[in-house]
Amino acid sequence: MRSAVAALLLSPALFLCCTAAFAQQSNQTVTPVPQHLEDLSGKPQGSKSGVPQSSPEIQSLIKVLSGKWSLSVKFEPSSSAPDGVANTGEETWRPGPGGFTLLEEEHLRTPEGDLFLLGIVWWDTANKSFHGMECQNLLPYTCDVKGALNDITMNWDGKQFVIDEVETSTSGKKSMWHEVWSEITPSSFTQTGDYGEPGGPRKRLFTIHATRVTAAQTKIDPHESNSGANPASSAVDPAPELQSLEKALTGNWSTSYDFAPGGMYSSGGTGTGEENWRTGPGGYVLMEEEHVRGPAGEMFLIALHWWDKTTKSLRGMLCNNSGAAACDFNTYSNSSLNWNGKELTIGMEFPQDGKKMTWHEVWSGITATSFTQTGDMGEVGGPLKRAVTIHAVKVSTEATGVKAVPK
Repeated sequence: MRSAVAALLLSPALFLCCTAAFAQQSNQTVTPVPQHLEDLSGKPQGSKSGVPQSSPEIQSLIKVLSGKWSLSVKFEPSSSAPDGVANTGEETWRPGPGGFTLLEEEHLRTPEGDLFLLGIVWWDTANKSFHGMECQNLLPYTCDVKGALNDITMNWDGKQFVIDEVETSTSGKKSMWHEVWSEITPSSFTQTGDYGEPGGPRKRLFTIHATRVTAAQTKIDPHESNSGANPASSAVDPAPELQSLEKALTGNWSTSYDFAPGGMYSSGGTGTGEENWRTGPGGYVLMEEEHVRGPAGEMFLIALHWWDKTTKSLRGMLCNNSGAAACDFNTYSNSSLNWNGKELTIGMEFPQDGKKMTWHEVWSGITATSFTQTGDMGEVGGPLKRAVTIHAVKVSTEATGVKAVPK
């Protein structure tokens, strides 16, 4: 994830689907479905006897960076800050469900205002490389899917985590952003951000010294302190549409699954699971983190939902333990999301046996304690058939031990 502090200082004015190959795990006949549910009927990535396993590469990165960190930030002199600036921030790194993704949740105080950032990193077993995406409050589209797809390269050698991103200005001029996490120990690390022309010399923009926050210390968790509006922040509040959706779904939920015969399984079946809906830093992204135990094994899922000011619409992307890559960009490009204040609807098109299929998913009957989630599929333009029904019941913090994000 390119830290957006560069854009702040360099240009103050700036600022779920397709099917994937899967191996059949159970003796029951399965039907190809959109990726966000196909793990329930197929063999999870790296599975041994039904238990999904994340890659050693992402596990290694999770091991060294996971935790809460207090940040001391030094911005080098620039046109907007001739004497440079010293400031502070908070950063939390944690694994996503099942350990297939690594999440960075960050709050930085900059000369131009508060920056709230959510980064997600994953490993692609097909091309044996790291990939990632950044979401933050200074981007009009919130999450930079295009940049993640085309412009970012990542490397982790066991000692340094490096992100390079090609930036293209409105005039077409290209520059290179270079960010490095180094000197990583159990209690600290150093983070630097440089920029310059591709192949040319780079100039230091900032240096961050991070110190691990222990459990005994009292610190503000960025995703707990900034849900919805930001009264103590200089940042613009998240879109009302997203705040409304967050208010309806945020919390911990216990789920039960009823798979219809002939849908995802020839004989149908049942399953159980847990969902945690929580806001990212500043409330600009709504995350659904899910664990499902289905007839064919376990599935781990994280879905990101955000508001795009440029299209005035909700957008989303899905990450799970299906296929070579944990996150699928097709779930962004092939999906449409709608929230009318009572129901959340997601529609996705995907190919199947030479046919154009559609997936229609609805969260309805949403109350403070429960909701119903249904998934239907069929040929585009034709009748849809029920594939799965999910019933969710809110679980108290005391019952789970997991602290839900306050509304």
